[in-house]
Amino acid sequence: MDLFLLSFATTLTIIIYSLFKYFFAKPKEKMPLAPGTFGWPIIGETIQFLFSLYYGLVHEFVQERTKKYNSHVFKTSLLGQKVVVFSGPAANKFIFTRGNKLIIGWRPKSVQKLFPSTSFVPIEHDTKRAHNVISYFLNSQNVERLTSTMENMSHLHLKNHWKGKNEVMVYDQVKLFTFSLSIRAFMGIEDSDKILNLYEKFKIFTQGLLAVDINLPGTTFYKAMKAGNELRKQMKVIIKQRRVELFENPNLSKVDVLTQMINEQDEDGKYMTEVEIEDKVFGFIIGSYDTTATTITLTMKYLQQMPEFFNEIIQEQNEISRQMMPRKELCWNDIQKMRKTWSFVNEVLRNTPVVQGIFREAIEDFTYEDFYIPKGWKIYLSFGATQKNGEYFPNPTKFDPSRFEGNGLVPYTSVPFGGGHRMCPGKEFARILILVFLHHLLKNFRWEPKVPLEKILYPFFLLAIPTDGYPITLSSI
Repeated sequence: MDLFLLSFATTLTIIIYSLFKYFFAKPKEKMPLAPGTFGWPIIGETIQFLFSLYYGLVHEFVQERTKKYNSHVFKTSLLGQKVVVFSGPAANKFIFTRGNKLIIGWRPKSVQKLFPSTSFVPIEHDTKRAHNVISYFLNSQNVERLTSTMENMSHLHLKNHWKGKNEVMVYDQVKLFTFSLSIRAFMGIEDSDKILNLYEKFKIFTQGLLAVDINLPGTTFYKAMKAGNELRKQMKVIIKQRRVELFENPNLSKVDVLTQMINEQDEDGKYMTEVEIEDKVFGFIIGSYDTTATTITLTMKYLQQMPEFFNEIIQEQNEISRQMMPRKELCWNDIQKMRKTWSFVNEVLRNTPVVQGIFREAIEDFTYEDFYIPKGWKIYLSFGATQKNGEYFPNPTKFDPSRFEGNGLVPYTSVPFGGGHRMCPGKEFARILILVFLHHLLKNFRWEPKVPLEKILYPFFLLAIPTDGYPITLSSI
């Protein structure tokens, strides 16, 4: 009986305490979640999002909801994940400059399996090392050598694959060129047969990045994993050979990213593992050749459609050629003079972003614009919703490269290469490559599109791609 009374009294005390706490205790204040809806169970708003992503209309998906909720931040459900969508220059600045301790890049399961080092290398450590390597690669001593390499390869590629041809499939040819240059710059490989072999495998490998991670024969992901394994076998041989060369000659003059990665040490003096080196080289190659090829192709498409700007850029390039004489090769200082050309490229990227946005993941609870963002939720930062917003870009549907001239652009409104400490480490590599190639192209050729109304879509939900590969009829000048 005593034991029963004791148990009863204890239970009653707990109930009374709980009721008192529920009704009288001051609740812990918590910021509200962002406005929005999770949509249908499980699928959420995934179908609408993927549809807009495929057709390059994510900015409309975001702008409609931004207007509906009267907020540049709203919640939704995409790909089975709770997501907060950000847009606007303040959001860009937050993600790229202040969010490094709160947010990390979100890697889908397919990416984690295709890049196995992601399972043991923290993403912030991964990013820091990538910046270290690329910063050294593009320092003042090496950038002239890189410019010269791009100059020679651009000239050679146009001579071998464009000159004397009546028709050219631009996207395919430019992608092969940017891949070849990336392989040479990042791995030091110059043999054309080896490069072509790697190119075919990389095409299959990249198609699996956002594929459903079902590793069964016949699936896109299975083919990507198989191609990845074959690439790693080749990489192991190359890394082993390079290490032997470095051991025999510690002062090896060959400057490429692979050599820098083999020599790279962290603050504790540790070298990268072989898997880390493979993954980073693969990441650099994918991040450079595909996006750069798309940018060049889109720029050619816009140039042909806009003769008034085409003539301005021709004048700029001709003047640079005149100032170079008697020197025949471009140098880094010549690149800095291509201001109108680069403004044109930036306006192309504003109108048709190569990538429409990026996913991130909250690693801590935090607040943004008085909204609570829970740990583990995903974040989608939309580029197009800002770049096509009349508040920041008056008359946003008008093509106007002068937006990027002088100091008139509001900071963090156009971020095709990221911003702050999250600036893409390969931005300068891409900028030099694009401008060098365009210089030689414009100096030697004119073209007409074979499919004038060709659409730009985003197959595999990755990059903007012309549906027909932008075929042109070509004439030499």
